[in-house]
Amino acid sequence: MPAQEQDELLHAALATLAATVDTPWPGDGYHFRPVGGGTQATVWHAVPATLGVPEVALRLTPKPAPLITRIGELVNAVDGVERPDTLAVASMEHDGRTWTVHVCTWIGKGAADRSNPHGLGQDIALLHEQLARHGGEAFTDRRLSFERGPIPTDEQQLPAWYVARHVWRDRIYPTFASRQELLRPQPIHGDLHWDNVVAGSNGGFGFIDFDKVMHAPPAFDLAKLLATGFFPINPETGAVRFQQTRAAELLDGYRSVRPLTPAEVAALEGFIVILNEQTAALGHAYDVPHYRAQADAVGGWLLNRRRRNRSDPFGIRESSPASPPSTSSAEQIPLIDPVPGPTAGPGTDA
Repeated sequence: MPAQEQDELLHAALATLAATVDTPWPGDGYHFRPVGGGTQATVWHAVPATLGVPEVALRLTPKPAPLITRIGELVNAVDGVERPDTLAVASMEHDGRTWTVHVCTWIGKGAADRSNPHGLGQDIALLHEQLARHGGEAFTDRRLSFERGPIPTDEQQLPAWYVARHVWRDRIYPTFASRQELLRPQPIHGDLHWDNVVAGSNGGFGFIDFDKVMHAPPAFDLAKLLATGFFPINPETGAVRFQQTRAAELLDGYRSVRPLTPAEVAALEGFIVILNEQTAALGHAYDVPHYRAQADAVGGWLLNRRRRNRSDPFGIRESSPASPPSTSSAEQIPLIDPVPGPTAGPGTDA
């Protein structure tokens, strides 16, 4: 966004806050610096000129103000996990568009430490416990759903991502969807990738950007983090590997605070498959070749791993004392059936 347009938006947002918020947030005396927001949000980091006043994030999002207010009230109630406090919310019209102005405390000390997945798993579990405690059945109007990816033409060889998700999405997930109690749906973060995890001030982790809070299985948050951050691809060869050791540490950390049932782990694996399809869909919708290539590489990896190890394709189904035994046949549903498809290197971390 051009600097002049950013300045106009910032001044309009500050004027809106001063005019409409019951207890106006004191925007005076702050220095505003634009920072990278998400795909839909525009964000400024505001640093105060005086001591004792918190640094804040001023965000503009197209999501409606009542929704951002609801999310802010839930997140403000979360205790024991570092997260932003919502200070003000207002609605603004600018250049024919409706924006929500959201001011919250600025948290974090830079990028999160990726070398401690066990600690991250613990903090995610604590976040889920708090969201369940304070959210209950809130946000049931915002449930998990997926847009179907592009359908290949009859002449086109089926892409690996398409083959990998076919059986899970069309045959297995409906079983879980009809028995939601297996997956313990509750309010969750909804967009848990590395850009939304920051280094906490106490040495742990902090979580930001709760705009996609939804009522869904907690396993989805874990799957989003794994699907977007645990499959590095070699830019020169296109080979993909799964960081299996770190993924297992993440889940072990989570289990040390909050149990994961076999059904939730199986669903987590399936969510990774479907999220990979979403990467392909974005690549086609916005013509991003890198996304399409990544989805195909990960899809090929999934198919190869499934052929080599049907009972535990990701290597994360190890039994855990924190996970209660289950006799439910639905909890033993496999990830995907063996199906023909493209091949790719089955690399994992040691």
